[in-house]
Amino acid sequence: MLSRARVLIAAGLAATIGSAAFGQGLAMNDDERQWFLSGYIFASGITGDVSTVGPLPDASIDLKFSDLIQDLEGGVMAMVEYRSGPWSLIGDLMHSYTRPSGNLPGSLIDDVELKQRQTTLQGNVLYRAYATPDMRVDVGGGLRYWNLNNQITVTSPVAPTVTGTQEKDWIDPVVAVRFQTRINDKWRATFFADYGGFGAGSDETWQIVGTFDYSLNEKLLLRAGYRVLSTDYRDGNFRYDVRMHGPLIGLTYRF
Repeated sequence: MLSRARVLIAAGLAATIGSAAFGQGLAMNDDERQWFLSGYIFASGITGDVSTVGPLPDASIDLKFSDLIQDLEGGVMAMVEYRSGPWSLIGDLMHSYTRPSGNLPGSLIDDVELKQRQTTLQGNVLYRAYATPDMRVDVGGGLRYWNLNNQITVTSPVAPTVTGTQEKDWIDPVVAVRFQTRINDKWRATFFADYGGFGAGSDETWQIVGTFDYSLNEKLLLRAGYRVLSTDYRDGNFRYDVRMHGPLIGLTYRF
C-alpha cells in the first residue's frame, strides 16, 4: 500500500456540468431552450491498482481523503449542457494530475512514485422520459474517452533507479440516467449514474453522483454532494483499475 497519500482536486472555473456531476435546471418541466454553466471543486481520493514498469508487479494506489490538503497537485474540469425541450446535449472535460508514492511486494523495492496525468472527455445525449412539476427522469447514453499518461519511478537499495512511461487511450460507450426531484421551493436533489465499457474499451466503467441543490435565485443554484468514478481497463500487461471518489461543491448559472 502507499507510504504517502496525495490529493486530487479538480476545479472547474467556467464550466457546465451536465451528465457527469450535477443535474441542471431550476424548473422540473421547462421546455424552452437553455444553457447551463457551472463551476465546482471535486476533492477526490483514489484507490486501485495500476501497472508499473517492465516485469514488475502492479502497484496499489490508496489516496486517503483525510490527507487531501497535504499535497495538492490539482486539476481542471470544463462542461457544457444545452437543453431543448425533452432533449439534453452534454459535454464534459476533466483533466487531473496526481503524484502518489507507494511500494511493491518484496524486500528489494524501496519506493514507487507515480506521476499520473488523466484526461476524460464525455459526450452524452439524454431524453426526458418522465416529468412532473416536481420530478424529472432523463435517460440516454454517450461515449467517454480516456487518456492516461503515467510516469513511474521505482527505487531499490540493490539496483539502479528505474523509470518508465506509459500512455494509453480508449473510448467507452455508456448508458446513463439522471433523476431530479424538488424538495421545496429552495431545495432539490439530483442523482446521476452511468455504466459502460462492455469490453469495447474498459472491461467496466461506472459513475455515480448525488447532490443537494439550493436555489439562490431564479438563475443560480448552489450544489453539494458526492461523486464516484470507476474504471477497469486492461490491455496486455497494462492495467488501470482505479476508483476516484470524494465530495464536491459547485455553483450553476442558467441563461
